[in-house]
Amino acid sequence: MTEQLIKQRLASLAAKFKENQVDGIIVTSTSNVSYLTGFMGHDSWALVLGRRIWLLTDSRYTEQAKTECPACKIIQRKKTLAEEAAKILKRNKSVNKLAVEDTATLAVFAIIKKHIKLKFKKTSGLIETLRTIKSDDEIVNIVKASKIADASLDQVIAQMRVGMTESDFAGMLDYEMRKRNSIAAFDAIVCFGSNGSRNHHFPGPRKLKKNDTVLVDFGAVYKGYRSDKTRTFAVGKVNKTFAKAYETVAAAQAAAIDLIAEGVTLKDIDNAARDVIKETLFPVYGHGTGHGLGLDIHEQPFMSPIAKGKLKAGQAITVEPGIYIPGKFGIRIEDDILVTPAGHKILTRTKKSPELKIITI
Repeated sequence: MTEQLIKQRLASLAAKFKENQVDGIIVTSTSNVSYLTGFMGHDSWALVLGRRIWLLTDSRYTEQAKTECPACKIIQRKKTLAEEAAKILKRNKSVNKLAVEDTATLAVFAIIKKHIKLKFKKTSGLIETLRTIKSDDEIVNIVKASKIADASLDQVIAQMRVGMTESDFAGMLDYEMRKRNSIAAFDAIVCFGSNGSRNHHFPGPRKLKKNDTVLVDFGAVYKGYRSDKTRTFAVGKVNKTFAKAYETVAAAQAAAIDLIAEGVTLKDIDNAARDVIKETLFPVYGHGTGHGLGLDIHEQPFMSPIAKGKLKAGQAITVEPGIYIPGKFGIRIEDDILVTPAGHKILTRTKKSPELKIITI
């Protein structure tokens, strides 16, 4: 991350300080620390006062921080993070009130209050709101993460064999991403057959059969940014009900994606997908239709029946409707989409057709 980009983000954050009547913020969220500093390590905080920023870390990460954080004053802590922050604040006597992220645990907040004798204001989404609009570089990173995921899945599919387990598939997927200098964006969801009806099934010992179905929900990481996609396909023969359900999910996803544009309400995107399934005899899914992604796999905005707000240009979102029949099968199709001033752009590998992919092994 460049020094110029960090300074731009700090300037945007400083404007929010004025709106919230605070002098700065203690940042404890790992993703928010990364966004403001460029640091990709862990167990570190950032202290922001106006447009100045300090990264508080320890000896494990000092060398890394010096490389990744060109605009930060790096503090290698000798005591706790809260005590190091207190030292800095004692030298900045004009600071009266600090923002604290509402994602901080009660234990962390108690430690902050113990060592820093100032007024505090709990804030929600102060930095996350800035993160929702992606820069060109952030989009490039998400696209690269998507390409790594695609290449990894292609390799695993080429090695699929009858008798392999869901855990085998998930492990091979992780290995292929590692080979491409990446890691899994989250624990992969791999479902064979009837396990697909469990939306967030954990891969287990279930073996792949000669005629079977596969649902895989996964993503890769590139420079801290994540891709998120779900693919459902068949092995060998497929019954007509499954094929019809797949066609319905594909149509539901297309309806939602076609509607994506700046200014469209989040609820309308959600409704567009659900309405397609409501016209069939299949059950409508219970989860949201999509979410934002970036440094975290789930970020603002969220598209659901209770969502509020509208899409903005620069947001990277997912669209992932599904149909789940307990004890029989589950189908979900998910792609990553960029909201643009002119409409939208699909960031994941575009399917040439919505037809169900059938693999022979």
